Amino acid sequence: MAKRKRIGSPFSRKRGARTVRGEVLMDDRTRRRLSHTRWRRIGLMLATVGAVAGIAAFYISPALRVNEIEVGGTVTVSAAEVEAAAGLNGASLLTADLGAAKSRIEELPMVKEATISRAWPQGLRVAILERTPWAVWQAGSRAYTVDDEGVVLVGDAPEGALVISVSGADVGLEPGQIVDQDAVALARSLTELVPAELALNVTRFEWSGDRGLTIT
Repeated sequence: MAKRKRIGSPFSRKRGARTVRGEVLMDDRTRRRLSHTRWRRIGLMLATVGAVAGIAAFYISPALRVNEIEVGGTVTVSAAEVEAAAGLNGASLLTADLGAAKSRIEELPMVKEATISRAWPQGLRVAILERTPWAVWQAGSRAYTVDDEGVVLVGDAPEGALVISVSGADVGLEPGQIVDQDAVALARSLTELVPAELALNVTRFEWSGDRGLTIT
């Protein structure tokens, strides 16, 4: 019987490449395309690395370090005290924790409120609202100046300031500490209401934990 001649399908071969003993032979066009793809990937990788390095360099750049702090609103507190409390000299302006700096500044006895903002490229702006003397807290033989929130302040109260005399107390207090806030709040309310209602010039109160606040 005559052997049938096997005719291969015209679609059985891959265009542009043929296999010889397990190796793929590529034509020039395919080789150039693969080479181009490889170099494009390498270029993309290098560009990515360069971008990351650039961002990192910008992030830690000395050009964005805090070297100037502008302080406004101070009367008794010095700018140096505010700068020291902020603790941001030399810090990165990008990562500086302004919230924490604000809290540290407001721990200063004479500071009631502080606002802080960035002033690009190397500065910060700090606005201070200071506490103001409101009354004298007379504790035994000791007298302390306090504001209308009961915070002990540095310095003397103005002449004619309200006096709150506390019976049975002779305890040393430091600036920034807080006296009895209930007594201060009640005294503040009474000084606002009593003069208008009774035409009295209230200048002194006595405070006792048992009897409360008494006008004297």
